[in-house]
Amino acid sequence: MPDASITPRCSVRRPRGFTMIELLIVIAIIAVLIALLLPAVQQSRERARRVQCQNNLFQLGLALQNYAMAHEVLPPGVVNAKGPISATSRAKQSPGSWHFQVTEDATDAAIQANATAYHMSWIVQLLPFLEKGNQYRHIDFMKSVYAPENADVRQQVLPGLRCPSSPAAAVIGTEYVGIHNDYETPIDVNQNGVLFLNSSIRLRDVKDGCSHTMFVTEGFQGTGSGLGWMSGTSATLRNAVVWQNRDKPDEPPRYRVRPMNDPRSMQQQLAESERGTMSVGGPGSYHSQGFNCVLGDGSVRLVSSSIDAFVLRNLAHRADGEMPDEF
Repeated sequence: MPDASITPRCSVRRPRGFTMIELLIVIAIIAVLIALLLPAVQQSRERARRVQCQNNLFQLGLALQNYAMAHEVLPPGVVNAKGPISATSRAKQSPGSWHFQVTEDATDAAIQANATAYHMSWIVQLLPFLEKGNQYRHIDFMKSVYAPENADVRQQVLPGLRCPSSPAAAVIGTEYVGIHNDYETPIDVNQNGVLFLNSSIRLRDVKDGCSHTMFVTEGFQGTGSGLGWMSGTSATLRNAVVWQNRDKPDEPPRYRVRPMNDPRSMQQQLAESERGTMSVGGPGSYHSQGFNCVLGDGSVRLVSSSIDAFVLRNLAHRADGEMPDEF
């Protein structure tokens, strides 16, 4: 019979926590997983933004097609009594940033500098085809874009004209611009794009084929951006020059132009582009791979940021007879 005075010993195991080394290992594993997943998440978000941007351009291309069917011509790039047209006020560039930030002062200065012009843009003509008929009916077409009578409409922010990838705050401008010419020159009559001063281009005038001609592309908020989407200046029109200092974020965009037959014209072109006073600028975007554009047949394409300047110019010219390479 067991001795009652002898009690069995019970071993109590104390709960054991993480050691410092184990905790550091777990934290390191979590950090590695986050580092691996975060770029994928960012890429997915950018892909979604790019798709939305392409949809915005598709809607503009569809509106252009509907306008052409209704009026038998494409809308004029800008309506004005005379030309050439260039924005006379540049928006302020935010420090350390490669995009132009439109400020209230810059907007007021731009409007005052262009107050005597008419400058009705191609986007204004498309409003009924973009389900913006109410805004269209509030425009006084007997007055200038910058007149007080049109201030309420001009200050309307139209989400369909903004790229979702743009870091800029909601302003009255647009990041989708029509092509007025195939090389750097002020906006004027008889140019080689489809949307220029007092233009009336028919689809059959696009002799290179609508599927080989850019109608609308993405463009940075730059010169004239403070004038808004109603203004037929560089705020809504661009040409086909390649942005060459993309890797220098602290500089305003500089563009590379294709040489023309006349050396003097080329020198003048380069001088105007450097000076920035009369330059309109070319396409650009906030997407890392390139910029989106809509062709005349309504298809939307992503154009590589490294596209050859010759190919880009061929795409912008409606009837140069060239057969551009793939882009």
